Amino acid sequence: MASERTTPRTLWLLLAALWAIGTLRAFVLWSHDPLHAYANSYDQTRYTSCFHVHPDRPASVPPQQNSPQAPFSDYRFIADEPMCYWSSELAFTGAAAGIWALAEAFGGGPVHDVRWVGALRWLALLALSIALSRAWLRRGDARAAIANAALLPLLFADPGNTLYLNTFYAEWTALLAAYATFALALLWRDEARSATRFALIALAALWLATSKIQHLVLPLGLAAVVFVLDRARLRYTSWRALALGAGALAGCWLQVAQLHREGAMMDAIDQYNRADVVFTALLPFADDPRALLEELHIDPDCAIYSGRHAWEFPDLPERVCRGLVNFDRGTELRTLAAHPRLALRLAAHAPLALDPWIAKNLGQIEGGEFATIAALPSLGRLLHAWPRLQLGLLAAPLIALFVLLWRPGLRRGARALDFTALVVVTMLGTLTVTILGDGLADAAKQGHLVVNAALAWLFATLVSGAMRRFWLD
Repeated sequence: MASERTTPRTLWLLLAALWAIGTLRAFVLWSHDPLHAYANSYDQTRYTSCFHVHPDRPASVPPQQNSPQAPFSDYRFIADEPMCYWSSELAFTGAAAGIWALAEAFGGGPVHDVRWVGALRWLALLALSIALSRAWLRRGDARAAIANAALLPLLFADPGNTLYLNTFYAEWTALLAAYATFALALLWRDEARSATRFALIALAALWLATSKIQHLVLPLGLAAVVFVLDRARLRYTSWRALALGAGALAGCWLQVAQLHREGAMMDAIDQYNRADVVFTALLPFADDPRALLEELHIDPDCAIYSGRHAWEFPDLPERVCRGLVNFDRGTELRTLAAHPRLALRLAAHAPLALDPWIAKNLGQIEGGEFATIAALPSLGRLLHAWPRLQLGLLAAPLIALFVLLWRPGLRRGARALDFTALVVVTMLGTLTVTILGDGLADAAKQGHLVVNAALAWLFATLVSGAMRRFWLD
């Protein structure tokens, strides 16, 4: 087995090539002019408002107004007093805002390029990838080092992810946090506890839990997986599980506190989420939509909005549909329990709602009108063209988990079992929370981690297997 100092030159060249190819692939999209990125459905505003950063538009346009038809490359500081949405995404937004403010302080102009944000995002990922591969080499695991580096060009540089680079969406932050959480938990699987290791895993879990509201309980699920696997294998509770649990609980507490904040922004988000559940997750699968609305004490005439996104309503949902104000999560769960056929139809359709991986209903080209990039070189296009391929991709980790639970089994354990179990919990947990919390209105985007987790599992497994067969340690 190789260590970092004795690593063959050919291995270093292979690692460098993977990082370079991935960076070049990302650079092509990052640097494109006009800008290629996802347009703002609204979510970006909740983060940019924290630093008074908004698109450079005419003064007559409200700073917080969404622009789903096309992205903007130019931003400026505009004084306003909105509510700031808490998220670990603010690390990137704040860093970019700081760079722009510093540029203005030294005589720069008031208009700033959003590509600064994209550059910071990619550099953070690249640094993490390099650090993790070096750590695997220090442990003498060349296969893991290569598999880790291969994710950069194969997965992270795919436009399904890099379209988020030059934006203020939190999907990239969630992806990076999940990557760090998985990697550290696997890297230190059999290592002794140290204060640094404990803190880094806890911080990664906190980072993930606070990235998006959809992930508030995901790190708790990951902690539960590690707890069960380590208890079965080691006969005691591992420090990894405790570290994940500590970060998960801190992040969950912060998100729950945020859900109870008051203000126009939080009220609007809550209304949109509840309306999306009713009109995209419940009514389309009901035998009689009007009867279901009457059961929910919502104006039955609102059945005309079945299948429509909340942002397509002519006004705030509670103003449009009388009685929606009384619909809450408890009502949603009771409805699903009382209507098992509806629940089964929704569950069966949920994986299909993850298609396409490339988010729809958002423009991708600056200056366009819901224009999309022709011949986008993304796996998302392949998965969209072959729906059965995507279903097979999503099913593969589940099948592998059952195989690994049989052999080597829980008692003996294996890093492959840990990895697969973490992937499966991420996929199922993210999809479930997305559907229950926001319906099918934007499942592919909100469930962005689901397809990423499945692809990461596939690529890491294939590369590791190829290394095992063709690479001599």
